[in-house]
Amino acid sequence: MSKKILFTDLDGTLLDSNKNISPEDLEAIKELTASGHKFVISTGRPIQSAVKIAQRYGWFGDGYYISSYNGGLIYDCSTKEAIIRRPIPLPYVRHILDEAYRAGIHAHTYDDTYVVSEHDTPELAQYTDAIMVPGIVVENATEYLKEEPIKVIVISYGSHSVLDRFREHMAPWCEGKLTTVFSSPILLEFEDPKSTKGFSVEFMCSHFGIPVSDSVAVGDEENDISMIKAAGLGIAMKNGTEKTKAAADHITENDNDHSGISEIIYKFIL
Repeated sequence: MSKKILFTDLDGTLLDSNKNISPEDLEAIKELTASGHKFVISTGRPIQSAVKIAQRYGWFGDGYYISSYNGGLIYDCSTKEAIIRRPIPLPYVRHILDEAYRAGIHAHTYDDTYVVSEHDTPELAQYTDAIMVPGIVVENATEYLKEEPIKVIVISYGSHSVLDRFREHMAPWCEGKLTTVFSSPILLEFEDPKSTKGFSVEFMCSHFGIPVSDSVAVGDEENDISMIKAAGLGIAMKNGTEKTKAAADHITENDNDHSGISEIIYKFIL
């Protein structure tokens, strides 16, 4: 039997509404890796947050990987080392932060330990609590950072249209520099053009010598669409957005609160 590779988003896909993983999904993932297939957490979250989830469920043996920051940092859970890292230049970070502040929108970036913000806002508190990574408020983020970060994120809990307008405003400047993507209606992310979940599918299949036709990718949001299209089999969760479902080859019968991942593993991989 050929070995396959499964890429799964976290929020709204593998994680249920309470940010847990069902026993049925955990057992299916265990069987998948025990059979020699590879399992990849593919998330927009920073690596620190994804690692905590991997630690919680004991995913640090062979066959477990993390594609964090939408593919900006790919991590081998067995060796505990990065396979690839795609940062963005500090002048770009400075420009995004300044433009967001000018528009009255929260924005932050990351280092290896913290969510880094120049303002202590309700958005920062809510975001750091949700992803289980501490925040730090600094006077100047680009002077504080010791290396180029992988992502800048802009948040609006009040209105999605605020972020749509900001995305349009930034689009001419981003051309040829960065890509933008929504990981949820309230989170707009700025990253290297190759920091996409679709790129991580292509890169990891090539890295491991697995045909793309033997890859499966599943998600529920806009930032999952590139990997759904890139994979040999692209799947949208039942609870996914209509745009995500339209890009998929298959839609699950069960949502993220009813073990949709085990459905996929038993139907298409094992």
